[in-house]
Amino acid sequence: MSTLPRRTLIATLFIGCAIGAAKSAIADVKAGAARRLIVPPEPTPMGGFGDRTQTFEGVHDEVFARALVLDNGTTTLVVIGSDLMSLEPGLTEGVRQRVEDATGVPASHIMVSCAHNHSAPSLYQLPEDERNRPSGMPFLIKQFSDAAIDAWKNREPADVGFHAGELRGLTRNRQQNNDVIDPQVGVVLVRRKDTRDVIGTLFNFTGHPVILGSKNLLLSGEYPGVASRAVEGLLGGVAVFTQGAAGDVTVNRSGDPFDEIERVGRTVAAEVIKSTGFVHVQSEIALAASTTTVELPSRVIPEVAYAENAIAELQSRIADAEKAGSDDQVIRRLQRLLPIHRINLRLAKQWAADELDLPQSYQANLQVMRIGDVILASVPGEIFVEYALELRQRVAQERNQSLCLVGYANGYIGYIVTPRAQRTGGYEASVARVRPNAGRTMVETIMDLIHALPR
Repeated sequence: MSTLPRRTLIATLFIGCAIGAAKSAIADVKAGAARRLIVPPEPTPMGGFGDRTQTFEGVHDEVFARALVLDNGTTTLVVIGSDLMSLEPGLTEGVRQRVEDATGVPASHIMVSCAHNHSAPSLYQLPEDERNRPSGMPFLIKQFSDAAIDAWKNREPADVGFHAGELRGLTRNRQQNNDVIDPQVGVVLVRRKDTRDVIGTLFNFTGHPVILGSKNLLLSGEYPGVASRAVEGLLGGVAVFTQGAAGDVTVNRSGDPFDEIERVGRTVAAEVIKSTGFVHVQSEIALAASTTTVELPSRVIPEVAYAENAIAELQSRIADAEKAGSDDQVIRRLQRLLPIHRINLRLAKQWAADELDLPQSYQANLQVMRIGDVILASVPGEIFVEYALELRQRVAQERNQSLCLVGYANGYIGYIVTPRAQRTGGYEASVARVRPNAGRTMVETIMDLIHALPR
């Protein structure tokens, strides 16, 4: 059992039964992969856009949960990727429990993630009683866990390896409007030991799947779904997509949205397929996992008068800048701060009227997995890309290992912005649920978990 230092800076770190065993051993690997359809049996809402309130009207392309299982006789890891936008409360726990009951794999060794696909079924808009109808949460829990259970049953001797490809020009930083992105395409290749046929491909890429937009009412796997199908079509096996630190990273696109998801998806798939040609596979690899939960304080709600004064002062600064003929960039920077202050005012009024049910804190499950020379580190939300880049550099320096950050995994607590973004403004900071120092707590806790993994 790993033991971590207790943090008291800005969060309380819970250690105990939530932490998984960090044991690892090098032995012959068995692996299995499977997928299950997650198109609901009846229409449900679609997530990700506030101006889209309708249920889905059809299916453009099917959406799935995909699972990969790796077992070296001492440690078994389960990684589930899906075409959902976010993981509803209770979904991760339900999937982990059902998989553990069926296979004996501990919950701490099961990672449940989603692509943050905005063209997927979603339940968060529904009242809780409707959310729990048979076609809602129970359906998703069964499909996710069945994919993992099928993959576990399908285990066979395998070779496993990792390679990091790179893809530039396809994404941009929408918060900073620049090229601060994560270009890595991380690829874990899993082949049958005797035939070299592909059992599964686990790949990680960073970019918001929002190409189809809020007017679309057809379910789709978006560009991650296209990429997975393309990889499966050429290499065989099951291709499990995991999303990176896409909180502030979006995909460059133009033209017809359905044409664009094909173009972007094929481009990502091409880098995945190319990268598999550089993978050095091994039949004996180290496997390990560890997890813990941090409690992150909620965003600060100001007094109404303070919020009103902040808006008035900012509007005055914008007017003065416009009157003085200031550079458009300066004016735009000031205007980007308005959404934060306006949302702060709305929340302040709701808080003052006792109409706001805001928790004092959010619990975030953090998890790390070692698969040979690569580490997967997961966070339950939309973390900004700077944190992923920092983590990768630190892991390379301190452990000489690669890292893939998996966002939108094991829960969802919204945007995890940087302190800089809180100062410069923008949509993400305006709707963040946790304070801007939450990301630092997550990074340091993840590093503690990684340091506790066997080398």
